[in-house]
Amino acid sequence: MLFKKISAMLLASCMLFSMAGCGTAESEGSGSGSGASMEGIPTLQQIYAANTLEQYEKANIQPSFSSCLREGKENKESNSLMTLYFDEELGLVCRFRKTETGLNFRYYFNREDVNYYAQAVTDEDGENETVTLTIEDDPENNEDESTNVEKLFRQYSFGEYNGKEKIISCTDCGETYHIVTDISYASFTDNSGCTYEYTTQEYDVEKETLRILDTFRTYTFTNSSGESKTCTLSRSLTYGEQIIRMPDFMMEKIRNAEWEREFTIRSYDRAKTVPVPDGVLVDVDVPSDYAVYTDSSQKEPYEASASAKSAYIGEK
Repeated sequence: MLFKKISAMLLASCMLFSMAGCGTAESEGSGSGSGASMEGIPTLQQIYAANTLEQYEKANIQPSFSSCLREGKENKESNSLMTLYFDEELGLVCRFRKTETGLNFRYYFNREDVNYYAQAVTDEDGENETVTLTIEDDPENNEDESTNVEKLFRQYSFGEYNGKEKIISCTDCGETYHIVTDISYASFTDNSGCTYEYTTQEYDVEKETLRILDTFRTYTFTNSSGESKTCTLSRSLTYGEQIIRMPDFMMEKIRNAEWEREFTIRSYDRAKTVPVPDGVLVDVDVPSDYAVYTDSSQKEPYEASASAKSAYIGEK
């Protein structure tokens, strides 16, 4: 089923929202993770069940997620934008960019059980545009068999339901609910001694569909030296008439290309042969501890070309 246009544009920015007090009825819950004791309002489990990839596709919408992270008093800001849509040939495609990377949009998709992403890169003069197709391969045989699109959705959408999250309050705002939850369970200290301390998260939820329109959380980050800063993270969902379509380079070089060229990735005692389009540069993306070479001698670094048919992955 294809993502199609729907009529209403509901939300289009990642501005910080504060909607407390927007309605007249407010219910206080007992802190149940499901919200089951809060009569007349949806549970968190119901809300998250309405915000899956399957439900978005079933409703014929194209979800686009904007994230904005602000850190410290100086309000150092980073943003990301992820749009998901269905292409008749490539299947589900994720269009993704983070501002701090300085890169063009990347287009992630999975074809014949192989993860790819494509992007156009301009030369130093800003004139010639080259299309590179990157194959993601994991030499360590990671057991996570999720596609790139599924991984990005989990990371940059609203996430998945967690029974440890507890509803604190719900405000009736007419067409939406404003829900505040306790997310202190998510606080942790990492291996380097840095601490992330979470308190609450706020949601704006559309009553009719239970789609999450935006979330907002504030947390305290403390580094291993004991220096702290306050961070805010907001995410919003846009859907409706602004439909993202394949850019020209994807249409010409990827979607309409002949996938007759075979490319073999060799790593130690295994080999993996995947289809790639004729005439498109091929990169192989590996973890930082590994490098890509032209053969098993590991003397010549691999360089992407439009005719390359093999690559060898070895330790650096």
